Amino acid sequence: MNFDQFLSEIASFWPVPRWTAVGVLVGCSGGADSVALLRGLCELRELERRKQRRGESNKPLGFIVAAHFNHALRGREADADQTFVQDLAKRLGIACVVEKRVETRNARNGESSRDEQSLRNDRLDFFQRHAERLGARYVAVGHTANDNVETVLHHLFRGSGPVGLAGIEPHRNFGKDVVLIRPLLSIERSDLRSVLESIGQSWREDLSNQSTDYRRNWIRHKLLPRILEAYPNAESAIGRATESQRDWRDLVNQLAADWLGQNVQLGRSIEVMIDRTTRSAIVIAAMQQLWKKQSWPLREMTMLHWKRLYQTLSGQADEKYQLPGEIEVVPSPQRVSLKSNRHPIADLDA
Repeated sequence: MNFDQFLSEIASFWPVPRWTAVGVLVGCSGGADSVALLRGLCELRELERRKQRRGESNKPLGFIVAAHFNHALRGREADADQTFVQDLAKRLGIACVVEKRVETRNARNGESSRDEQSLRNDRLDFFQRHAERLGARYVAVGHTANDNVETVLHHLFRGSGPVGLAGIEPHRNFGKDVVLIRPLLSIERSDLRSVLESIGQSWREDLSNQSTDYRRNWIRHKLLPRILEAYPNAESAIGRATESQRDWRDLVNQLAADWLGQNVQLGRSIEVMIDRTTRSAIVIAAMQQLWKKQSWPLREMTMLHWKRLYQTLSGQADEKYQLPGEIEVVPSPQRVSLKSNRHPIADLDA
């Protein structure tokens, strides 16, 4: 793949008119994927600028800002990544926002919060805060087709349902007025490196990505190579499967949203009517939507948790229990009360 083909691939996935008139914050670690994304978006925006100069377009141009979160896990190497991104943004003529992670420790056992999910949450929080502060409409991140395959396998081993097996969402709401988008999901990681080499653009290699201590790295470096030995086309096959799964997910999500509006009432707690007839896929998808709206800890919920909740909501179980995040589940003959001791109840339309 050359650079022009790369630009066409991005524009096909994310049409240029949708974003060049607004603000885009681009997450850039300094690695090949995010550097390719930043270079691609800046070039597409520059092409729009040239159209303006030729009088072929009168649409206003928005802005692109590079955003780098320094996890501070690799000392000088991490600081060098930050400097690299700042220098790249300067050469591209765009602003750059950076933030360095402050080490925190688990209050219960004193352990450093360096697990994959904590690092991801810190990074996403950084992106969201700065996107809202700058008035950006989009946060663009560089997940690739390979990341999608690895995510599906990760979800499979966790026992995830249809939502997890649909892979990485191409885009989703990210706060009140911001959309998180992944324009590179159709592109292989190796192609991005070829694109960068073709234009003489360097990138940073994070050696921690080689460590199999992180589960996703273990999938990437240990499991996938073994799978590909037996099934050489496994990655493309999984990619096709996720596309089909997304169609089913979208249908179920619409039915779930309707169910949520008909069966849930808000008060001091969230009251959910007992429903003995609706299929589990719809009820579970509705509860997952509810979890998102309430900012409850969605990723800590496994399929076993969702199945147990469905049994309660369908009248098959009547015991009181607690779900991850201290979510209290209290059934009664006609309804089930849900309440979090950590979060105030949010409006379902928020």
